[in-house]
Amino acid sequence: MSMINIKQSIMVKPAKETPFEILHLSKLDMIVRAPKTHTNIFYIYERPHHSSPNFDVKILKNALSEILVPFYPLAGRLTMNSNKDRYVIDCNAKGALLVEAETKHRLDEFNDFEPSAKMSELMIPKCDYNRELSLIPLLMVQITWFKCGGLGLGFAPHHHVADGAAHIDFFAKLMRLAGGLSLTVPPVFDRVHLAPRNQGCIKSQHLHEFDPIVPSLPSHGHELSKSGDQNTGTTQSLFKLSKQQILALKQSTLSQACKSNHTITTYAAVAGHIWRSTCKARSLAYDEEVKLYIPVDGRSRLKNPTVPKGYFGNALFFAVCVAKAGDIMHKPLWYTATKIQEAIQKIDNDYLRSSIDYLELKNGLPNPLMGAHKMLYPNLLINSWTKLPYYEADFGWGPPKVVGNCEIKLEGLSFLTGNSNGDESLTLAINLFSAHMPSFKKYLYNFTSINSNL
Repeated sequence: MSMINIKQSIMVKPAKETPFEILHLSKLDMIVRAPKTHTNIFYIYERPHHSSPNFDVKILKNALSEILVPFYPLAGRLTMNSNKDRYVIDCNAKGALLVEAETKHRLDEFNDFEPSAKMSELMIPKCDYNRELSLIPLLMVQITWFKCGGLGLGFAPHHHVADGAAHIDFFAKLMRLAGGLSLTVPPVFDRVHLAPRNQGCIKSQHLHEFDPIVPSLPSHGHELSKSGDQNTGTTQSLFKLSKQQILALKQSTLSQACKSNHTITTYAAVAGHIWRSTCKARSLAYDEEVKLYIPVDGRSRLKNPTVPKGYFGNALFFAVCVAKAGDIMHKPLWYTATKIQEAIQKIDNDYLRSSIDYLELKNGLPNPLMGAHKMLYPNLLINSWTKLPYYEADFGWGPPKVVGNCEIKLEGLSFLTGNSNGDESLTLAINLFSAHMPSFKKYLYNFTSINSNL
């Protein structure tokens, strides 16, 4: 039985005439995901009190139609260029999909809105990926009304158009527009700001970050399909890390980090602990090589030319840590945190420009980093959303109560988000093999052995 009842499904077109043109994409736009996929994010709102402004699908529809004028590529369709070597956006004003749904469920029935297939059904419009690529909307939006009066907004944007930072900023602008406010910074689509140099100059080695993540099957793979998702044997879970727990992780790295003249960030300390806990939960062999993929926003790091404010495209790069699993599991946390910090610090303008040249000089379409496979094992990707403006998405009811992923389909993929109450805690959403999740939880919350080899 379906969790929702679809009230209406419409294609929303720009409110005014928009440029009919072809927007050429960079190879950086194409490396993260396959073309017939969407990402997803949801926002949960509680109606605060009776005097709050009314909100209905007409308001959202009008705001979406209005914002698609400056953000007109989102109303277009993805297609292939004439040389068949690059995807482009046909800015044809076909529109974005808007679905209105209702559910008999209440907000308090959901356990922190853990990512799952049910959450996708509840919050994200369905898409028929068997259709021709040029028929698939680049943006899908769903408003779901809950029995208690609250509402959920689900967004499914296309990663070829822009990265998470750009899309979350777009959603905040859309909600402010729905609340009666105006737009400030106009979007910039021209990929010239991340174009390769005339004479490609590859100054760095790029051995890991742009090659498809090729997983290896666990030796105990037959045990992993006994529980969780029937097709993948994985479980998606949420874990809260309090301010005190985060401070304990940072404190454990300080003394040794000071000796080595390193400044350990909160992300490096927390990500190091997550990576360590994952390796232990997976019972990896000591000498097995493991990789940690760290998405890095290049906007503030690129110079000459700089990336303009409002750039709406992909400026997402990857720092990659490579180590022996035994070192990650058994050396103190400062060792892993330092490796992560060094990998991120390496991502400067020269490295990023070299990365762009490296990508563009490779012939043909890039293979998506996250392709047809469903797991990263024995590797891990930790995506930090802690500095993104998702809690600015206020249409008059206040900031969203919860923001997160509806579904994490890739084993080994994880996201870190902050919380709306400002308590400096973090929430980790992660997908792991079901057989590994209980051990992962045990190691994640074991703060007594941070700097031991337990």
